[in-house]
Amino acid sequence: MSQTKSPTHPLTDSPSLSILIVDDEPTIRRVLSVALEAEGHQVIAVSNEKDALAEANRRYFDMALVDLRLGAESGMDLIAEFRTACPWMKSVIITAYASIDTAVEAMRRGAFDYLPKPFTHDQVAVLVRKVASIRMLEQKAETLQEALRQAAPEADLSSKSQAMQRALSMARQVADSEASILIRGESGTGKTILARALHLWSPRASKPFCVISCPSLSPELLESELFGHKRGAFTGAVNDSIISRMVPVESNA
Repeated sequence: MSQTKSPTHPLTDSPSLSILIVDDEPTIRRVLSVALEAEGHQVIAVSNEKDALAEANRRYFDMALVDLRLGAESGMDLIAEFRTACPWMKSVIITAYASIDTAVEAMRRGAFDYLPKPFTHDQVAVLVRKVASIRMLEQKAETLQEALRQAAPEADLSSKSQAMQRALSMARQVADSEASILIRGESGTGKTILARALHLWSPRASKPFCVISCPSLSPELLESELFGHKRGAFTGAVNDSIISRMVPVESNA
C-alpha cells in the first residue's frame, strides 16, 4: 500500500486526515465521527478488531483512535497490526481505564499517544492537529527523498575488471563494519559514487549522506568536519562536535 498525500480542508486550509475509529460503544463512534467530519476529515468507524484490520488493509489511514477494551479483545493488539498494514498510521489509545501502566504499555508498543475518557472535543482536536503536523513533515521528507533518488540514482557498479570486482567485494564486506574508510583515487574515478554506494549498503542507509569538498576547506576546518572538536577549541566552537563515523573522499582536484 503506497503512501498518499493528505488533501487540505477547503475552509481552514489544514490537512484533511483519513481517520479510523475503533470503539465498541456506538455513542463514542458517532460523536467522534460527527466532530471529525465537521472539521473536514474522512472518517471510518468500526466496533471490533476484525473490521478494523479489514479497513486498514483495504484503504489508507493517517490516524487511528482505538479503544483499549473492545469487548473481549484488546485495542493494544491492534497497534502492531496497524504498523504492519500502514507504517505511517498514528495510533492513539482511548480508554476509561486510564493508568500509568497502560499508558506506558501503549507507548512501548508504538502508540502515538494516549487519551483517557472522558475526553473533550478540544483534546481530540489538539491530538488530530499534532498528527496532521507530523504527517505533513513526513510527506515533505518523502518528497525530498524521492527528489534526491531521482537526482542521484544508485549507480550501476557492475564491472568485468577483476581489480574492480575485488574492490567492490571488499567495499560490501566493510560496509557493515564500524571501520572508518578512506577511498583514494584521482579526480573523476568515481570516489563519491563508491562512497554513496557504501552508505547505501551499510546499516546507516536511512541516515543522511554528506559530501565534503576537501579542497574548499582550510586544514583546521577540514579536521573539525572530519574528526569533530571540543567546545572552545577555536573561535566559534560553542559546542562539542562528535563525529561517530565518516566516509571521507580524498580529492586531487
